[in-house]
Amino acid sequence: MSKQKRTLEQIKADLDAAKAKLKEVQEKGDAAISAYDLRLGYNADFYLNRCPILQNHVSSFERELRNYLMLNNQLTIF
Repeated sequence: MSKQKRTLEQIKADLDAAKAKLKEVQEKGDAAISAYDLRLGYNADFYLNRCPILQNHVSSFERELRNYLMLNNQLTIF
């Protein structure tokens, strides 16, 4: 099973969305968390501090973007 290649635009869109969600939770706190997550005990503190998944999403998309750009720069060199 091969991994489908993502476009630069898809990666940037995902990175922008992840950054926006992180910023929203940082600014609004629990008001930015879904009622479902809150009922399960996953509040802003959980997502920002105890299990920083929102920051991990941003980091993951930043890494994917760097790798994409490095690969494409190497291909143009050769």
